Amino acid sequence: MDKQRALSFLSQSEPAKPISANLVKPWVVLIVDDEPEVHQVTQLVLSSYRFEQQPLELVHAYSKKEAINILNSRTDVALVLLDVIMESEEAGLECVQYIREVLGYHQVRIVLRTGQPAAIPEHELMLRYDINDYKNKTDLTKSRLFTTLTSSLRSYQDLQRLALLTEELTALNEGLEDKVKQRTHEIEASNKALRQAYDRIAKQQQALVQSEKLASVGQLAAGVAHEINNPLAYLKSNLEFVQSTLVKLYKAWQTVASQSQLCNEVLNNIETEYQLNWTLSESDDVIADMHSGLDRIQLIVKELSIFFESNQTQFQLVDFYTQILDPVVINLELDGVSLQLIEFDKGDGFELFCAPALLEHSLYCIIRNALESSSRLSQTIKVKVKLIDEHIQFTVSDTGEGIDTELIHRVFDPFYTTKLSDKHVGLGLTVASSIIKSHGGQLHIQSQVGKGTDVTITIPLVQPALNRNTSDGK
Repeated sequence: MDKQRALSFLSQSEPAKPISANLVKPWVVLIVDDEPEVHQVTQLVLSSYRFEQQPLELVHAYSKKEAINILNSRTDVALVLLDVIMESEEAGLECVQYIREVLGYHQVRIVLRTGQPAAIPEHELMLRYDINDYKNKTDLTKSRLFTTLTSSLRSYQDLQRLALLTEELTALNEGLEDKVKQRTHEIEASNKALRQAYDRIAKQQQALVQSEKLASVGQLAAGVAHEINNPLAYLKSNLEFVQSTLVKLYKAWQTVASQSQLCNEVLNNIETEYQLNWTLSESDDVIADMHSGLDRIQLIVKELSIFFESNQTQFQLVDFYTQILDPVVINLELDGVSLQLIEFDKGDGFELFCAPALLEHSLYCIIRNALESSSRLSQTIKVKVKLIDEHIQFTVSDTGEGIDTELIHRVFDPFYTTKLSDKHVGLGLTVASSIIKSHGGQLHIQSQVGKGTDVTITIPLVQPALNRNTSDGK
């Protein structure tokens, strides 16, 4: 480039503006050109330039390599005035690609300046390369250079502000996310506390309802036992009569059918028309189901009777082992239980003021439950008896499947059972608990799923005389 063209910047003049003393941060402009004269003239022309009351800091590079080194070390360059043809015909364009693609500087403004037409048309250069303006050095007067710098720096300033706002918005979003998470955690904690409070209230209400039910059952148990037992006996007796009559009728039917071919055909037609063949073949199963149902009713009535008697029976002083525990063991043997499955840990003998039959029944129910819990694995249970502070502590431990913590409180509910058998009506532990309470004692269950259950009964050796009828009338 000749000096005459370079000095075309001076064809228009603009008065210099005073530099504000409190402005210290200038706009960094990188001038990349292989001709020293261009650097000198550009610096001379821009010495008085100000944008937003800030001066320029001109940085000089005389080749693509120098420009790249400067850009690698500085991140505050706002504008690059870049010559196209330097050490090679595309050195400037290669520098553009490095700035955008390698360094990733997308905010810095790039203005191409050339002293001769490029091989690629101007509009294609703008489309192909990420440049912001393209100027011919011969047309770039001082006024046009000022205009180019102003538009470029304003664009750079807008991009900087946008980046700052984006960064602040990102920080706000992150802070908002943290606040939302914190608030969500607080709400979840509050909801959890409310759910727990609701569950406690629901359990208390349920316990109150069950308590009222038990009181009602206790009052009605005696009447129910009396009113049901009599018709139940009639039903069982009549059912046996019906069963024996059906057997006789079937034998008579077969006898008549065997007398002649005509009788056999007539009876076969009757069987087909009225489906008597199905009736006769299924009658045994139907009657067996009826017997099972009646036996279950009888068992429920028996348990209800014991439940009522727990508050009505007489108390007496008895030996615990000979008059309570030994009868329990005998009843277990009569039920086919192998005593090898029970490990007893007994202490010294002692006497206990109690209702013997009822206490025997409650201990039987608890031991029986433990045996059934461990029966699938054929494992033994442990029965331990010891005296603590004028109280008997009777503990039965099994290694069965255990009970879920949320279900332990339900095992005392009337008719609640997990055993699918007609022999279990779900009143055993209900009655046992009522009996223990009637003796002034407590029944505590501790269980862990997969490890087993411990049932502990604690009863005072001597019962208060108040509201108790002894065998001698005192």
